[in-house]
Amino acid sequence: MKKILLPLEETERSLKALHYVSKQYTPEDAEIVLMMVDETVGYALRSEAEATAIKAVEEKIDVIAETLEGFRVTKKAAVGKAGVRITRAARELGADLIVMTKSSKDDMLSSIGSTAEYVINHAPCEVLIVCEAINSRNDYRGLIYRTASSVVNLRGQLGNKQSECLLPSVNVDCIYRFDVTVGRIRFYHTSYNPDTRNWDLPPATGQDMMKDIVAGESVDILVKADSTDGKADRIRIVNRDMKKEAVFSYKISRAHSE
Repeated sequence: MKKILLPLEETERSLKALHYVSKQYTPEDAEIVLMMVDETVGYALRSEAEATAIKAVEEKIDVIAETLEGFRVTKKAAVGKAGVRITRAARELGADLIVMTKSSKDDMLSSIGSTAEYVINHAPCEVLIVCEAINSRNDYRGLIYRTASSVVNLRGQLGNKQSECLLPSVNVDCIYRFDVTVGRIRFYHTSYNPDTRNWDLPPATGQDMMKDIVAGESVDILVKADSTDGKADRIRIVNRDMKKEAVFSYKISRAHSE
């Protein structure tokens, strides 16, 4: 039986490694080590902050483990630099294979992240990098809204319904207003990259590329009209929670010219 170390983050891209393993292996083929690392707390720190971080990570791992029915699952929570902790765990646990995505960040679709690069160079076993492209035509499989205002309900990342959506892109400078009533969402504004044929470039200077909004907040975000090769910028909203839903309303209005 192969022991697979599966380092994850609380992002949709990271969870693609989980889906890959669950489809490619059976409980008879593999034992899975689920690992999450909190990089916000220094790994040399021995304090209440570290204990709190470990507990929060363990709770997230428990949620993910519920989706691996039938598999023998070992859970590993850690704090510190992700690459260091992952390779150390692989040695300590005797992992045969590490499966991960090349990056969990949406603005790095075309390049490998520092954590994956470190793991590839220092791992004591084979490392499999999961392909993150859904298809070559960039077909979007989330919800798509075409109205200037609406109320949206997004399921958690581990649910069987959509956890993200695209909002209308406009050809004039606009204000996107968000009112979050349940959970938390992340706003992404990206531009088309003709080299990769995907929306993985930051927007024009002075605009927010990413912003987190939590329940009870009302936020106005300026979006300046822009396009590349005739392809408009992309406005994407993601529920980054693994299990809980997010509910928000949005309204798009024209920005006042100065």
